[in-house]
Amino acid sequence: MSRILAIRGTEGDREVDYSSLSLKEIQKKIKSYEKRYGSFVKFLRSYDCESSSPEEYIILIDWECLLNETKSRKGASLSLVKGDKRKPR
Repeated sequence: MSRILAIRGTEGDREVDYSSLSLKEIQKKIKSYEKRYGSFVKFLRSYDCESSSPEEYIILIDWECLLNETKSRKGASLSLVKGDKRKPR
């Protein structure tokens, strides 16, 4: 399943297709958020819908999608390992 984030801003529209990003790119973006804000949980706890800026909302959604994409890729690789078991003779 493809995860796409569509963002409409003053600079124009842009889309991010997380399934097309390499694992290295995803990890790089996650690390940059962690360096800037700490952990995702810490950022989420400090986020307030009413007082946070629209940029912080985009960061929240982007970071969550990056983590979900990483998680779904790990799950997919594990299922391949399970399916590779050989039957005893």
